[in-house]
Amino acid sequence: MDYIFQPAKIEDVQDIFQLYVNRVQWMDKKGLRQWNATGYLSRYPMEYYRKQCESGTLYLLRSVAGNEIVGAVVLLHSDERWPDRGDVSAYYVHNLVTRPAFGGCGHRLLDEAEKMAIEHGKQFIRLDCALDNPVLNDYYGALGYAPAGQCEDGPYIGNLRQKALPVKR
Repeated sequence: MDYIFQPAKIEDVQDIFQLYVNRVQWMDKKGLRQWNATGYLSRYPMEYYRKQCESGTLYLLRSVAGNEIVGAVVLLHSDERWPDRGDVSAYYVHNLVTRPAFGGCGHRLLDEAEKMAIEHGKQFIRLDCALDNPVLNDYYGALGYAPAGQCEDGPYIGNLRQKALPVKR
């Protein structure tokens, strides 16, 4: 399936936020304890995504065939969870979400974020994921995101992961 990766527009924010609501409901149905157990939607309400959109850090993945938003991600230049955040040129992946029915969108979002990071001369692309989610940790490991420590943020305990990027020539 073909997708378009692009900055979100303000008129996309409501549909993007609905992806997060749907993913939390999906976690409930699957019996997973992650966003649904940490107050994710309260911590990251629709207004958060509106602000990310206005600051140019919210990106979406749209299916070409159905013209539907199937994924979204926030790419930050700094992240307080990383102790060396001011010393390293990186994009920090946050709030990565996909529509469950569209397999492979998470990988595609990360590929596009990596391309953008290389284009902007970043050394790393970084993210964190729940410590107690072995499937997600294995997924990121298989994509080349190496362990780089741990973080705590309220009830959330995560593994920091990073991927070194090639230097753009």
